Amino acid sequence: MKTAPMTRRLAMLAAMVSATAFAGMAQAADPVKLKLSSFEPPMANITSNVLTPFAKGAAAASGGTLQIDVFAGGTLGRNPTQQLKLVTDGIADIAWIVLPYTPGRFDDTEVVGLPFVSHSATEASVALHRLYASGALLGCEGLKMLAAAATPPVVIHSTQPVRLPGDLKNKRVRASGQQLTNIIEAVGGAPVTVGGGQIAEALSRGVVDMTLNNWGFVGDFKVNEVSSHHLDVPLGAVAVGIVMRQDRYDALPPQARAAIDKFSGEALARQLGVAFDRQEKEVRERVSKSGRNTVTEPTAAELAEWKRVIEPINEAWRQAKPRNARAYEAFVKELGRVRSSQ
Repeated sequence: MKTAPMTRRLAMLAAMVSATAFAGMAQAADPVKLKLSSFEPPMANITSNVLTPFAKGAAAASGGTLQIDVFAGGTLGRNPTQQLKLVTDGIADIAWIVLPYTPGRFDDTEVVGLPFVSHSATEASVALHRLYASGALLGCEGLKMLAAAATPPVVIHSTQPVRLPGDLKNKRVRASGQQLTNIIEAVGGAPVTVGGGQIAEALSRGVVDMTLNNWGFVGDFKVNEVSSHHLDVPLGAVAVGIVMRQDRYDALPPQARAAIDKFSGEALARQLGVAFDRQEKEVRERVSKSGRNTVTEPTAAELAEWKRVIEPINEAWRQAKPRNARAYEAFVKELGRVRSSQ
């Protein structure tokens, strides 16, 4: 007569076990979904060679707890200057951003914009991320910087010949970042702010006479199709980053955080640098052989004149505030360590 209650208890226990197993299965089948924003087209260099592999790698390593969907081509927001706001407003969970597009916030990263300091995107990216990892960079409060990095040094792309600093006088020059703005003003040019995707149109319509960009950017946004003269004088890099909100990262399941950690950090910064440098070489060679573009290397005398004009501007930045001098010393020290390890 006591078997019925026992049977009921066993049935209830089985139901509880089944429900628990079902809940676990449901949890495993329902990963946290993150949106990664890129203002580039899907097949552009950084999106296809860095962001998409990062998203796939982190998701695969998360044990089913994480899904990262890449929204390229500006589908979450087309304006490159607004990518950080997409993250802080929660429209995107992760985005790759151009740090000078948020003036006054990431001032320490202006150090990568000093002309003639770094030689490549790879070394500048690794050095800059090490400064971030050490806590030396202001402006990152509330953000998880998955990678702090830098482009190759920008060069001049123009609709007319340019060789010397004086050739920028009275010209409208597009640039991003305070240091490049200072250089343009120092040689008598007029700095113009134009979003990345609008540069080619601005050149073709005469809104600007020339633009300062790395070669990879020129290839992605077809700047070479509306410019004809290119001067390969390295005028400083542009700081970039792959970011998410710290609280969004902190709320992820442990396995998801561990997966993101595995595929981010200095390794991701180096991947950005390598991708930038590889594309830099490819685009420059292609444009040089196009037959419609003139790519010029400055002579030793011309390069010396650029350095003569620019060094006081670099020194003024270093002396503007104590933090600048410390950032410069730390950045140069890390560059030396990166170079010695290569």
